[in-house]
Amino acid sequence: MNLENFSISLTSLKANKMRSLLTVLGVIIGVMAIILLVSIVAGTKSYIEDEIKAMGSNLFIVTPGNSEEMHGPPGTFSINKLKMSHVALVEAHSSVGVKGMPVCITMGNTVKYKRESRNTTLVIGTNEKAPDIRNWHPQTGRFFRTEDVDSARKVCAIGPTVEKDLYRGTNPLGKEIYINGDKFKILGVLEKKGASMGQDNDDIVLIPITTMHNLNGNNTVNQILFKVPDPINLSKSVLETKRILLREMEKEDFSVNTTGEMLQMFNTFANILGVVMGCVAGISLFVGGIGIMNIMLVTVKERTREIGIRKAVGASFKDILEQFIVEAVVISVSGGLLGIIISSALIIGVGPFLPFHLKVSPTAVIISFIFSSLTGIFFGTYPAVKAAKIDPIIALRYE
Repeated sequence: MNLENFSISLTSLKANKMRSLLTVLGVIIGVMAIILLVSIVAGTKSYIEDEIKAMGSNLFIVTPGNSEEMHGPPGTFSINKLKMSHVALVEAHSSVGVKGMPVCITMGNTVKYKRESRNTTLVIGTNEKAPDIRNWHPQTGRFFRTEDVDSARKVCAIGPTVEKDLYRGTNPLGKEIYINGDKFKILGVLEKKGASMGQDNDDIVLIPITTMHNLNGNNTVNQILFKVPDPINLSKSVLETKRILLREMEKEDFSVNTTGEMLQMFNTFANILGVVMGCVAGISLFVGGIGIMNIMLVTVKERTREIGIRKAVGASFKDILEQFIVEAVVISVSGGLLGIIISSALIIGVGPFLPFHLKVSPTAVIISFIFSSLTGIFFGTYPAVKAAKIDPIIALRYE
């Protein structure tokens, strides 16, 4: 590259600082979009993978709807036919002694004690096996028992957030708590779980599922978790459970998935999401490239007389071509570098406050920089060729 052309390009860009900045902005946004979206997808994917793996290798989950039949996630466009009786049915006919816990979830509930209240609490109806299957162990007090579930008693175990906000350091055991206006007795306080994906896992109340059915007026469950005593029997238990449930339901009424299959389904979804987000980021960079070409065409028109003078004193087609391509590349490379710096600073600065781990992806940085550089070459070529083809005689007459 001719250093004189580089110097001329920088002089031209400095002469139109605001226009150059606005042009660079399109590339900055495109590069930032690539790096930030890749980092967010990768961070979310890593976090959810860890969450699914933490559930254990000896669990499988029954959900409404058939993902294979419905061509989507379990539960998509399906009627929920899962009931409490299906837990007992599978447990009774399992050859390896699986244990199941039904789960019925309601979100955004109001819980209250005296003048204190919360309205974001997750209320989950389940059975007495939840501590063993889902690791919902009480830190103090006890969990509800079989007789509590069978009798549909209004008892509960609360999360640490509910304890802290409602009871303000006093012992909540044996005291009442109102859930959407219904009075419950607190039996225990659960161990602290922390936050995940922006959701406070300690802002939770567990109640007997039979009690929740009485309050909701139905007997369906959102999902059933089964625990296999020995992970080696997991595949056998899944096939066995499908055969057992088909006695009372149709194939399209339910899905049975292991944590490994759930992980695979999520990875497929995450990959598709990554491609979609990559396309969105690519479009942003493409728009930035169009901005470069538009500004370069305006620049060529404004500097027609200058081009004529340069040609008159001996500048070749190649010299003019190189001058304007260099100018476009300087814009795109500057935008690429600024985009990388800004997005990296955002990830480092904001990352610690997010529920999942974010880190700068070296691959995303390299790809975004290469594409931003190519954007300048690609979208700067047409204006450069147009400038290089200008007739010097016509150019010198241009006012």
